[in-house]
Amino acid sequence: MEIRDLLRILTTLLRPRRDLRAAALSLALSLCAPCTAQPAQPYEVVIDAPAPLARQLNESLDISRYVREQTMPAEEFRRLAGAAIGQIRTVLATEGYFSAQVQQQTETRGEQLVARFTVTPGPQTVIESVSIQFSGHIAANPASAARIERLRRQWSLKAGQAFRQKDWTDAKNDLLKNLLNRDYPAARIADSEARIDPERQRAQLSVQVDSGPAFTFGELRVQGLSRYPRRTVDAQNPIQPGEPYSQDKLNELQSRIQATGYFKSAFATTEIDPAHPLEVPVHLDLVEHERRRLALGGGISTDTGAHLQARWLDRRFLGRDWRLESEARVDRVTRIIGGELSFPRRENGWTPSIAANYAHTDINSEINDKIRTVARLTSPSRTDENVWSLAWMIDRQQLPNADPNNRQALVGSWRYTRRRLDNLFSPRRGHVAVVELGGGPAGLLNERNIGRAWTQFTLLRPLTRRWSGVLRAQAGQVFGASREQVPDDLLFRTGGDQTVRGYAYNSLGVAQSGAIVSGRVMALVSGELVYHFTPEWGAAVFSDAGNAADSWRDFHFARSTGVGARWRSPVGPVNFDLAFGHETRKPRLHFSIGYGF
Repeated sequence: MEIRDLLRILTTLLRPRRDLRAAALSLALSLCAPCTAQPAQPYEVVIDAPAPLARQLNESLDISRYVREQTMPAEEFRRLAGAAIGQIRTVLATEGYFSAQVQQQTETRGEQLVARFTVTPGPQTVIESVSIQFSGHIAANPASAARIERLRRQWSLKAGQAFRQKDWTDAKNDLLKNLLNRDYPAARIADSEARIDPERQRAQLSVQVDSGPAFTFGELRVQGLSRYPRRTVDAQNPIQPGEPYSQDKLNELQSRIQATGYFKSAFATTEIDPAHPLEVPVHLDLVEHERRRLALGGGISTDTGAHLQARWLDRRFLGRDWRLESEARVDRVTRIIGGELSFPRRENGWTPSIAANYAHTDINSEINDKIRTVARLTSPSRTDENVWSLAWMIDRQQLPNADPNNRQALVGSWRYTRRRLDNLFSPRRGHVAVVELGGGPAGLLNERNIGRAWTQFTLLRPLTRRWSGVLRAQAGQVFGASREQVPDDLLFRTGGDQTVRGYAYNSLGVAQSGAIVSGRVMALVSGELVYHFTPEWGAAVFSDAGNAADSWRDFHFARSTGVGARWRSPVGPVNFDLAFGHETRKPRLHFSIGYGF
């Protein structure tokens, strides 16, 4: 028996197991390489089909994958080419093409063996009708009639749309998720059918949903407390015994507990037993942080250069449920020392805190010594966060060849942040919108009436399987007092890694006495397209425009364009950018981690 005959028998026996077949092929090739009379040949796979389908087929077929990964005997290549016809029909069926015509031809081009597939997909199947039926508590409860109708309206596959297997699966998952997340954690798809008529290219869809019983929450049971009192947890609990089950409530409980800073992790769960749906206990498993912690660190960025940082944290300051966070930081442009004291969350969920810091900055020939004290009241929600604050700011500005300018202000403000992100740490989809309004009257501390408005919007959106987009916009204005009468922290400058790339950190502002200082108005817009080679790595093209000025009459956009690399690292999105500033006519390299929310 010849080697190639033995190889054909082995691959035939192992055909149901792709991974074992590939291993057998590799082993057989390595064993017979020195003794076979026929050297391994180069191969090519050509798929003639509409572009989107051709790409999908090329990624799905065994023959394409094996050609990319290894060489193989010509007989195995021909066998895979024959098997690919059935695979092509299967892939096309998942896209709604049930009457596709596939022709396969193997030809020799010089010393290269080519498998050519000509695919005529035919008409795509269209959804003719959709039937969604409910059983269980939701169907028996008259108060749920409006919810049932809403679920039917929200069903994503409508009559007249093209049928795709992925869309069919996603629609069922979305329907079920709506029930699982609120009231019905034991809901299930009791039956589903996509009846396909390949001759008419029509699909009739039917889904049977069993909601199961309606669940309610019971008492909170906590595990893992030793350093901190139970009241630390109870003060954060948004769940009342007897209220309807809600996954959002469980997520909010976890988020509130972790936001306290007392715990490394918090997991809130319930037991889902359809036989016992009422007063279901909530189990909260905690892992505590140490009471005190000293952290020393350093880093580097293209905005502020290398930095050193020391942080001290006491989670039971003075033996009370007060959390003290203090920090000292030194970098190329800033020296800062300060601290914040957070008090226990109030019964309404709001958290009071006070903070104070001193900062010395030297940016673009402007030197500032700043003192800031602030009292805050922060809402419990991270998705719709409200912050009310009262701040007293003092600074001493020094410009080249000019007398020092002392400024101060007492300002009250309100800040609202709306976060709709799939992941707060490393988001892929969603948006963040921020609005901040503040002001203070002329009088004891303010030379003139001061008003301030600022807003920011960031949108992250996947566009296709490999493309995604990022849009950013900011705008702000100070009203009333002049620039010379307003502390620097209330004014605006821009430029740098997280704002207008292609320009140095905070180098876009108002020119005065040989320095760049902050202005009373600012605006920024940015657009970015990212192509993802892998889930972790991508390449980007972008365009930024922004500036700050004393008035809108003097304002003009400083623009930049550039390219960059993207890496979804374990510590968050890492960005490497090379941007060309149209005003300076020079390129500039930028490095940053995360998004500027």
